[in-house]
Amino acid sequence: MNFRHPLRRQTWRRVLALLLMAGIAPTLWAADAFPTKTITLIVNGGAGSLPDNFARPLAERLRQTLGQAVVIDNKPGAGGLVALQALKSAAPDGHTLAIVTNAHMVWNPFVFPKLTYDPQTDLLPVSPIALIPMALVVNPKVPAQSLEQLVALAEQKPGVLNYASSSNGSPPHVLFELFKAQSGSRIVHIPFRTGPDALTSVIAGDTQIYLAGTSLVEPMVKDGRLRVLAVSPSVKSPTFANVPTFADKQYTGFESAVWLGVVTNAGVPANVVERLNREIGQLLQDPALQKVFESQGSLPYHASPAAFAQRIAQDRALWTPVLQKLDLKPN
Repeated sequence: MNFRHPLRRQTWRRVLALLLMAGIAPTLWAADAFPTKTITLIVNGGAGSLPDNFARPLAERLRQTLGQAVVIDNKPGAGGLVALQALKSAAPDGHTLAIVTNAHMVWNPFVFPKLTYDPQTDLLPVSPIALIPMALVVNPKVPAQSLEQLVALAEQKPGVLNYASSSNGSPPHVLFELFKAQSGSRIVHIPFRTGPDALTSVIAGDTQIYLAGTSLVEPMVKDGRLRVLAVSPSVKSPTFANVPTFADKQYTGFESAVWLGVVTNAGVPANVVERLNREIGQLLQDPALQKVFESQGSLPYHASPAAFAQRIAQDRALWTPVLQKLDLKPN
């Protein structure tokens, strides 16, 4: 564009001055220049955990489209408090992101009395990326072939059976407590730091039950190291084709109950958030990435930042009375 004409030059100077006064020009420049350095994607889970398995292929493709390195920073444990405190403390420039679930954005305030971040004011929704079907599995030595038999066993031996979770406030924790509330069973919670740790404990028989993402448990169901009793309605895998859903057994709240998404911290310019959302949305249309996600048992899921924020708000409205009634406490 030619700015040499004096009238044009004066006009653009006035426009630029008005933009600067309104604080708009720096935002536009930030979005246009973004990214200017390495992007960090924080994962509340160890290497090989369910969120890590989504974060790594996403990070690799973001590196290709954004032209900057995207590194994974694994910060497992404490229900995501460590991971999201790190995000909260980062510079608000869009170069620090985190993989979250509805546990971090909706459930944690009802589990941790001293939450170190506020999901409504400290975090900005960028984009959802996947819906995660869930499966309730048991160690084969547990003498239960169905949910009915598991509940009956728990009634016969109250407080003797136990279940593993990937941490306090995690989806396996909250959803199993929902199952306990609806079934009236007394089963003891044993939290671990990561999903693989919890899974290993159930396979070894140190704990007995686990409610986890279908992709995490599918190999062990196939080879007989775990027995599956129920799944979410959206499971496509033939491994679970003849397994009853929670809805079949009159349990509610397990339909698409777990999602994964990307967030950043408060203060990041809206145009940067929109840029990240646009890039992620385009990547989720890539058949190769869809195949990777589907191999994890998930359904790719994208929405605008506003629609994602609305989904979080709707989940908060749905789950608030449920979680207040459950009165969860970190173990």
